[in-house]
Amino acid sequence: MLNERQCRRRSAWSGRILRAGWLIAAALLMTACHLEMYDQAKFKPQRASDFFADGAAARPLVEHTVARGQLRIDATSTGRVDGDPNGAYLTTIPIQVTPELLARGAERYRIYCAVCHGANGNGRGQVGLLLNPRPPSFYDQRLLDMPDGQYYETIVNGKGAMYPYGYRIQNISDRWAIVAHIRELQKNPPPQN
Repeated sequence: MLNERQCRRRSAWSGRILRAGWLIAAALLMTACHLEMYDQAKFKPQRASDFFADGAAARPLVEHTVARGQLRIDATSTGRVDGDPNGAYLTTIPIQVTPELLARGAERYRIYCAVCHGANGNGRGQVGLLLNPRPPSFYDQRLLDMPDGQYYETIVNGKGAMYPYGYRIQNISDRWAIVAHIRELQKNPPPQN
């Protein structure tokens, strides 16, 4: 049986060993931090390189990339007059509406919109019936009166329960094609049930 003095001595040693263990672990972790991750080999633009088959270090730009500060912000890309984010919405589609554009809009609408808004735009799509609140019908007076630019902005940024589709429908003309298709749907409302 240990007396009180031996218990204290044993407790002090175990505390010292535990502290030493933590210090050793910290020292081992610190030695793992080398500068190899910081000082990596790299190629400077316009220099030669043996790594790539064409011998150039600079790589071609990825298709559809936009240089910083070169993004086109205008009425066509925002749905607003003069591209002003606080300006009035465009009341007409700013690109030429052709049969090809309408066909493209119908195709894109079936892919992205019909599941909620319904194939004929009445707000009774397969998923739309499960949502609360339900997606609106494009034949509601509020949506009939909505400017084309507001439709465009809603497609890009979403509204209410509707998710933003700007990152899914990246082509600006595809967004306007969907707006054109919705306007065509509104010209021929389905019969009321």
